[in-house]
Amino acid sequence: MDCIDNLGEYLGMNVRAVAVIAGLSASSCLGAAAPESPSVASAAKCASVNTPYVGTLCLPAGPGRHPAIVLFGGSQGGDAMSKTAARFAEHGYVATSVVYFGTEGSPETLVEVPVEIGGRAVQALAHRADVEAAHLAVMGSSKGGEYALLVASTYPEVKAVVGYVPSPFSWFGLGERSMPTGCAWSRAGRPLACVHQDHAAGQAIWAQMQSREPVAFRVSYEASRAVQADAVRAAFFPLERIAGPVLCLAGDDDQMWNSRAQCELAMTYLHEHGHPYPDRMISYPDAGHLFIIADRGPSSALNSVHDGSFEMLFGGTPDADAAAAAAVWPEIYAFLNTAFRR
Repeated sequence: MDCIDNLGEYLGMNVRAVAVIAGLSASSCLGAAAPESPSVASAAKCASVNTPYVGTLCLPAGPGRHPAIVLFGGSQGGDAMSKTAARFAEHGYVATSVVYFGTEGSPETLVEVPVEIGGRAVQALAHRADVEAAHLAVMGSSKGGEYALLVASTYPEVKAVVGYVPSPFSWFGLGERSMPTGCAWSRAGRPLACVHQDHAAGQAIWAQMQSREPVAFRVSYEASRAVQADAVRAAFFPLERIAGPVLCLAGDDDQMWNSRAQCELAMTYLHEHGHPYPDRMISYPDAGHLFIIADRGPSSALNSVHDGSFEMLFGGTPDADAAAAAAVWPEIYAFLNTAFRR
């Protein structure tokens, strides 16, 4: 298996693009997300889904109606959150991962991906006999966190949102060879407004790569945001329409993009627009973009990757990422339990 894809569920924005640029092969192991424990994987009953969306559906043990959660992975595409679906099923959720691009039957690239793909998954779960429709959440990681906020802003069936290092507004898409292309999302066949990569910022990143300096994509995103204030406002999702609370999770030292600042923008927007729910953000000290994968201690953290030609920074430290990973899952479950009064 391609070790770039082993970052799977929580992969950052431009790892695949960097792999192409750097010439990393499928056998180049960048490091893998910590695997799920056998008890989680074996306790959940999971099966592939092909209609009305593509992904993996996992069911909890026991009869009756359950809360539900729809999961969106990062910019690697494919069925990236299947293991996380199993994890949630172990905790009593009807959980599904969703392929929103990158495999047959879905958009080939992360460009003008329809919000309706996520919407079909949300509505399918809401109508299941084993789901308590009033207790339905979405969760997304990085680019998938951006998509989760868009889906939740569009479909009132969503009653809670967990965004892991997300953006509350639309960024550019990732086209062929994962290069910045157009806008990421669409609705009713029309692209949604987005913030494009600033040309000078993109050139600066390319110069860093050529000079073999450590590369932090955060610099490019922040520079692009700084010079496009009007575009940010136009690209902001109507978060006030979300029919439940939002939990925004960030790392203070995220070097892929500034997830803390983006969560702060989300919280400010929700407050200013009178969102009547107990929204919350948590940003973990000194943690990076991939802190959630360090759930087996500091040795499982991934703070940067080096292929011999340049180093790409995810941010964080092994100890800080491990501490954040240990803390974040109890916070996620507690947030959902409170949202759903479980």
